[in-house]
Amino acid sequence: MSGVKGKGRSGLTKADLVDAVYRRHGGLTKNEAAEIVSEIFTTVKSTLVDGRPVRIKNFGSFEVSPSPGRVGVNPLSGKKLYIPAHNRLHFRPARQLRSVVKDKRSSEE
Repeated sequence: MSGVKGKGRSGLTKADLVDAVYRRHGGLTKNEAAEIVSEIFTTVKSTLVDGRPVRIKNFGSFEVSPSPGRVGVNPLSGKKLYIPAHNRLHFRPARQLRSVVKDKRSSEE
């Protein structure tokens, strides 16, 4: 999706994605493009909530993994506290994405 707005400091927003879908597919209205983007996000969220990974070819994968409870330390007070078990979301970029980002960064230096 080259030419997508949102490359500034604020990053890419959902509105930017809606605009990109709208411009790429001329037969859609803005509302239809917004529905498509929302449905994609809803599907990704519900898949992760169900405990299943989401893999997007040439982009990366999202996975939820359990994180056990543990004892931590409050950095301000130094007091020990219990951090309860929770789920943690992981993103692993695909090799192709990692390569593109790495090449882009090294060309800017």
